[in-house]
Amino acid sequence: MRHDEHLVIEPSVLYVGTPVYLVATQNADGTANLAPASSHWALGRMLVLGLETDGQSYANLVERPQLTVNFPSSGQWRNVERLAAVTGRDPVPAAKAHRYRTERRKFELAGLTEQRSELVAPPRVREAPLQFEGEVRRITPGVDPGYAMVEVEVVRVHALPELHVPGTQHIDPGAWRPLIYAFRHFFDRGEELGWTRSSPTAAGPPELGPPALEPEPASAPLEELARWEGFGGTWALRELDAEGAVVSLCRCDGGEEVSRIVSADPAFLRWAAEQEVQP
Repeated sequence: MRHDEHLVIEPSVLYVGTPVYLVATQNADGTANLAPASSHWALGRMLVLGLETDGQSYANLVERPQLTVNFPSSGQWRNVERLAAVTGRDPVPAAKAHRYRTERRKFELAGLTEQRSELVAPPRVREAPLQFEGEVRRITPGVDPGYAMVEVEVVRVHALPELHVPGTQHIDPGAWRPLIYAFRHFFDRGEELGWTRSSPTAAGPPELGPPALEPEPASAPLEELARWEGFGGTWALRELDAEGAVVSLCRCDGGEEVSRIVSADPAFLRWAAEQEVQP
């Protein structure tokens, strides 16, 4: 497709594709509310959630600023969809009255189970493979009064064992199959296409054998390359064959070679295979 063939359109939604999450909050009577959402992003230990201001989740967080954020797997989309037309608000807000009804027993409706949290009052979703416990640190009104941005500090992370890379604190991205929401449809994740050189898991699971006293870095050559770039240096792939790869580490102006990385590390070789050898 040529770049000048784009059309100007006015889609009703702009959800290009984000993982679905289930947010659990505590009602005034101590029971739990559960609601599906997808607007969010993460940076460090902070999550920013986009929540509708006429929902029970938002009302609960204003009064009781604790929650859990539970990420279902792709196979659990039906559980999520069962919550699509219910709200914990009673009465139902006027804007939602035509398609929502009040429901207090949301866990039961969704076929999900409450699981006690460790650091916050709202429960986790037992069936969710990945669960975050969080404390609200700030709520910022949106430009549109219909939503707000809720900044959450994640204070504890729970993951099923099959998502965990043994001997590390990392999630195995190859084992994680989030439920993706795109333009009001649910999707599974596709196959892996690549990775960033700063990935802590790019080298894959450790070799079978006696456990190390300390976990080895996923790819020392890639970490060294990332550090070099962090200092402003440049690099060039010089050689690549079945025996290994050779990368020149050069000055920031792209000139004189200062050092070299020579390695047959599997993750380094996969990365090198995507680069262009320079003379």
